[in-house]
Parts: sequence; structure tokens; C-alpha cells
Amino acid sequence: MILLPRNTAVGISKLRFPRNYAYFKPRFSKRFVSSEIQQKDEQAGESNTATATGIIHKTEQETLVYFDNVYPRAMSLWNPTQWYNLLISNQTRNAVRSKIFNYASPPDNPIHNLELRSTIPIKRDGGVFATFLVPPNYTKAEVNTIIQKNTQEESSKSWFPYFTEVTAFPVKGSPWIEDLRRLPSHQIRVKFEGGYLTEEEVYALFRRYGTIINILPNPKEMTYLIIYRSFRGAICAKNCVSGMEVHNSIIHVQYEQITQGHVFKDFFVNHTRIAVPLMLALLSIFAVIIFDPIREFTVEQKITHKYSLSWDNHFLKKILSLTSSTMSSVKEYWGIADRHVQKRQLWEERLEKVADLKLWLQENNNTFVVLRGPRGSGKHELVMQHTLHDRPNVLYLDCDKLIKSRTDAKFLRNAASQLGYFPIFPWVNSVTNLLDLAVQGLTGQKSGLSESKELQFRNMLSTAMMSIRHIALKGYKPVIGDGDSVINVKEEDYLQQHPEKKPVIVIDRFTNRAEMNGFVYKELSDWAAMLVQMNLAHVIFLTETVSPNQLLGESLPNQVFKMMTLSDASKKSARRYVLTQLQETIEDEDENVSSKPIDLNEKFVHEIDDSLDPIGGRMLDLQAFVRRVKSGEEPNEALEKMVEQASEQITQIFLSGSADPLRGAQAWELIELLSANGAIRFRDIIFRPLFKAAPEEALLDLEKNGFVSMTRDRGVLTEIYPAKPLFCAAFKYILNNKEIFNVLRTSYLLRMISFETGRIKKWEEELRALGKVSDQKMFKSRLGYLAAKIDASSAVIDNCESEVKELSKK
Repeated sequence: MILLPRNTAVGISKLRFPRNYAYFKPRFSKRFVSSEIQQKDEQAGESNTATATGIIHKTEQETLVYFDNVYPRAMSLWNPTQWYNLLISNQTRNAVRSKIFNYASPPDNPIHNLELRSTIPIKRDGGVFATFLVPPNYTKAEVNTIIQKNTQEESSKSWFPYFTEVTAFPVKGSPWIEDLRRLPSHQIRVKFEGGYLTEEEVYALFRRYGTIINILPNPKEMTYLIIYRSFRGAICAKNCVSGMEVHNSIIHVQYEQITQGHVFKDFFVNHTRIAVPLMLALLSIFAVIIFDPIREFTVEQKITHKYSLSWDNHFLKKILSLTSSTMSSVKEYWGIADRHVQKRQLWEERLEKVADLKLWLQENNNTFVVLRGPRGSGKHELVMQHTLHDRPNVLYLDCDKLIKSRTDAKFLRNAASQLGYFPIFPWVNSVTNLLDLAVQGLTGQKSGLSESKELQFRNMLSTAMMSIRHIALKGYKPVIGDGDSVINVKEEDYLQQHPEKKPVIVIDRFTNRAEMNGFVYKELSDWAAMLVQMNLAHVIFLTETVSPNQLLGESLPNQVFKMMTLSDASKKSARRYVLTQLQETIEDEDENVSSKPIDLNEKFVHEIDDSLDPIGGRMLDLQAFVRRVKSGEEPNEALEKMVEQASEQITQIFLSGSADPLRGAQAWELIELLSANGAIRFRDIIFRPLFKAAPEEALLDLEKNGFVSMTRDRGVLTEIYPAKPLFCAAFKYILNNKEIFNVLRTSYLLRMISFETGRIKKWEEELRALGKVSDQKMFKSRLGYLAAKIDASSAVIDNCESEVKELSKK
């Protein structure tokens, strides 16, 4: 076997071939394509150039040479040669002709009188066919040898010869300039039209173009598959040998399209238990890398308002805070005067609480505040409008918007809106659930891609914690001073010394019971406890009852909370608040209607005093009363409509047919007792039939729904009040309105009949069981007890039925 160097210009006639080598001499007079086609073209007057037909024609005085690596190859997207050629090398037609001629006949070793007739680029293969006119004093073989040598020497002078080396090869066949979708490959398929060459002959013929890795013969089809180490060898062999005739056999060379094994496809199909979790893990890592920094930034923006287009903007505050008069005049000019004047009017009883709350926020650590007050007592205004109105970095979370989300997607959107968490893709959860089912069917185990809304909400809180930490440590420097007075400062010490840098987290409407999405309270409690333990933020909980204390105690054990309780205003403070509001001109934010100050004469003030007695000092009701009076209603008329509205609320929520029958009956009994006394003791309730089974559970449920409020002494219920003072007037209105009273009383009596009937059935079942005992003397006392209970309940049913008949007559 003969090995030839790549650029050796030795002719094929000098090789040691078999005896019949005489037939191996190329016959260039016979074309690869039938000459009849050329004749037909000439007869029809059609062009038969290489551009039109794909066949290069040359005379006996011309030599055809192939130059490779002139253009970037179609298969070399990541080949550095391509980028060098595209970015540095000039690819115009004239530049390429000049370059090729310079390679073939450089000034150092010119071929005198050499003429470049034509250049045909093969951009798909990255090469050029160049036709030269052989000078008279040279033979074709001499010209080819000199061109090969000159091209090798000239191309090696470039900056990156390894990537840009150009090689020239004489074309021994009849090249077919094809533009088919047959992309270059490092494998070529050699077919023979006629005789079949031996493997040694094939190797000797094709080795000169590059290193051959393997030759695979196929005698049945009279083909060889030649595998080169590089693309360049296969491309040069294909363009230089195709169409060559040996042993009366024409050689046809084509690129072998390699059927790549689908590694990833096979891996997924054959190893789904490994591949699917691996892919999902990679996707999760990619999503975290891309989206988590964005989400941390948006949460930070939600807290700081640094780039928001509002008056809370960080930079706008700095500009407008230079002078308070400037800020006021600018707001007034743009028609956005302070609409919260009425909210910032605060009675004296709460000034001390605001001062205490501000003082707590200046403490060094463990600022875990629980602010409790009945619904409508003004907790939100006290914290947001009076305590934190001028404090930066406040995050407000409303639990109601999270709890009342009906679907998982709605919950995630609401949670993201509350935290400023963006971007979020709620639809992904539905898709991943389907994928999880599919993967479980394929692999027998869950993929872990689908995440519950609990886990997603926890991830949101974790991202928010990172943003809060970044805000709290905005001005932190680990080293202070220089030279010998260098002091190392820890993050904990910095936060301890600068409590004003820590954000304030306000969690409103926090309870521990919910029909759905109840996990929110536990997650928020644990998250807030971690913020306080890490000394990253101040946390304020706003709640209506004491029930969340147990949940907060579980999240932050061995920690004494700072408790603050809001009560209704005194009559004196409520009166002053209402009169002050009625004297101010307030522009309605929603309807853009301006109200003028009201003339407060003696008669009008007396009517207001009479109206404030039933309204009490509940902030929400006082504001509603002021709005009604400002809209043109008389004080008595405003009070009457508020009482009617409260009574309608009571009947629809607690006494309607859709309400729980037992809770409705219990609410009616409380209405009758509270309308007469205003307040009742807990011990007077626990022995009533409707409450006897679970008195605390019933009262806590009614308290959670805003029907009653209760006082406690060391955690024990003591007294029961209406949820707000206005409910007392509403209770009396319901009882005094005969039509409403008859309907609601009848409904209550029917519920009592049903309740007592159920009790009797339970006792009768026990009597039936005892009746089967032979010696009933053993259960004489129990039988007497059950008989007395049945008699008492029957008497209650009789009384209720007789009262129902009387009410029906009315």
C-alpha cells in the first residue's frame, strides 16, 4: 500500500499499479455527461456554460484546478475558518480572482504568460474551480505542479495558516457543479459505471486529498464508502475525481449523508426515568438563573418605589422634600391636593398609640407588633396614614385578597401583585400538572415539575426575603475606617445600630381560620418570624381577634409580642371628629365631586349629637356618617339609613335561609339579649340549649364573621358585645319592625323545633337500646333522665308551635 503526503504533486503514472495499469490512464476526452446534451443545447441556441448546465468545459490547452477553503463551507457554522473568511477576508468576485491568481503565480515564483480564464465558485463546498490557459513554454503537468507548490507556500504566509490554508489540486475528472441539497460530509460514496477497482487502487487514488480513516467496500452495488478524517479531504476528492474514467469505468463520487444518531432522543426514550428529571432540573436551574434576579428587583421596587411613576418615587421625594411649601404648591398646581386630610385627623386617645408604635419601630431588634381592634376601628389608617405615612420602604400585604382567591391561578396572581413578584406564569402550573401525569405514566414516578400553590407561595416569600435583606443592608460596609483604625462591622451589628434602615412589613386582616387557602396564615407567620429573627425588618400584624396569637406563638416561640389594642373613640372625640370633617372641603377621589363646608348651627349640632349616640365611636361608621351628611342628608336621616343598612346586613348574613340553621338560631337569641342589655356575660350563655354543646366555638365563629365582639380576662371569655355600636340600634330596629320581626321570629321558632326534634330522636334511640335489656331496673335513673329531657323538649316544641300559629295570624 502506498502512502502519499497530502500536497505531493507526484503524478498517478508513477505509482506501482497492477499490470493492467495501461487502462488506468485518465481519458479527459470522454465527458462525464453525454455530449449529445451539449449538442442539443447548441442546436437549440441555449447556453451551455457551467453556470447554466453545471458542467465545466475546457480545451486541451487549458488546465482545471480546484482551490479549497476559499469560502466558508455550509457545514462549518462553528468552524473558525468560516468566521475568519467572513469577517476578515474580502469575498467579492474580483478579490477572489486576484487571490487565486496570486496563489497560482505569485511575484516570487511566477508562471510567465499564465492566464486565468474563469473562476467558478462552489460556495457550498467552500472552494473555487479555476481554469488556466497553459503557456506555450510549459506543459500542463508542469503548470499544475507549480500551482500546487505556489499555493501551499503563499497560503502559509497568512496570520492564521492553520485555519486559512488553501490547497490546490488538479481536476482529473469532469466535475459536476451541483447545487442540490447535498451538504458536504467527511464521507463520500464512490460508484463505478463499468469495472470495479480494488481497494488498493481506490486508496491510492483518494489518499492524496486527505487522511482516510476507513474504506468500506460493497461489491454487490459496486461502491466504496470512503471515510476521511476531515471535511476538506472528502470535498477535494469529490470535486477532483468525480467523472474520471479508469479501466473503462467512470467514477461517480457523492457525499454520503450521515444519519446522525439522535443521542438525546435515544437517551430520552431509553432512559426516561433519568432523562426527564434531569431535563426538568436543568430547566428549573435555567429559570432560576434568568428570572430570580428580575423578581428580586421587582419586589425591591414594590417596597422602595424607587422607579415608580407616583409621589412615592424615591428621587421625586428627595427633590420635593427640599421645602414642604414647594411640594404642596406643585401638588396643588397639578390638582392632586392632599385628599387624606380627613384621615389624618386623629382623636386624642390614639395619639399615644401612634407615638408608642413609632417608638417600637426605632428599637433595635425583635419588632413583632400585633395591633388588634374590631372591624372598622381604623387600624389601617392608624398604621398606614399616621404612623408610616412618611417612612420609606413599607410593604403592605392584605390577607383577604389572598384568602378569597377562588382558583390557583388567581391566587398566584394576587400573591404576586401583593409582593411585587414579577414575572409569574400561572398557566405553567396547569401545563406541568399534565406533564407530571404523563411522566408518571411513562416512568412510574412523578417528575417533580408541578408545584403546589403552597410551594410556589413559599418561593415567592423567599424571594421577597432576599429583596428585604438587600434593602436593609443598602448602606452596609464591612470595613469602616482606614489605616490603623480599621473596624470590621458584621451585618448583625449594622442592623442592630440602624433600625431605621429596616423595611416595615404590614400584614393586614390576619386571622387563623379560612375556608380555603388557609395555609397563607401559617406561611406568612413563619416568614414574618424569620424576618424578625434575622433582624431584617419590622413586622406589624393587624387583626380583629386574639385567635392568631396561638399561630404567631408557634412561629416565634419564647418571644414576647408587642401587643396594642384599639377601641372605639369616646363620644367627645367622635363628636369633635365629625364636626371637624363637616367643616372641611373635601374632593371626592372617585367621583370628582367637591363638597362645601356645612353651616353648623345649634340645631344641626344637636341633631348630630343625638345621632352619634347609637353610632358610637367606630371609625368606619363615623366616616360613613360624615359622607352621608356631606351628600345632603339630614343627620337623623343618615342615621336611619345606616341602621337600615346594618339590619339588612345582619338579616342577610346571619338570619337568612342560606345561613347555618344552628348559627342563625344562636344569632337570633343574641339579638334579643343584646338589644335589651347592650352586653351579656358569657356565663349567662353557656347553659342555654343552643349554646350548651360548644359555647366558645359558636361565639368565636360569630366573632370571626363580625357579628359580636368579646372581652377576655387572662384568655377566658367574660362579656359579649355587638360587633360595633351601630348593631345595637340595628337589633332594636329588627325587633321593633313587626313585619320583619314576625318573619325572623317564625324562622327562629321553626329552627328551634327542628333542633329539639333532633335531640328527641337521639334520646329515643338510646331508649330503644335500653328497652332491649331484660333487667331495666339497672337503668332506672337513666330512663328517668331521658324521659325528663324528652318532656322538656316536647314542651319547648309545643310552645314554639303555638307561638308560630299566633304569628301566622298576625
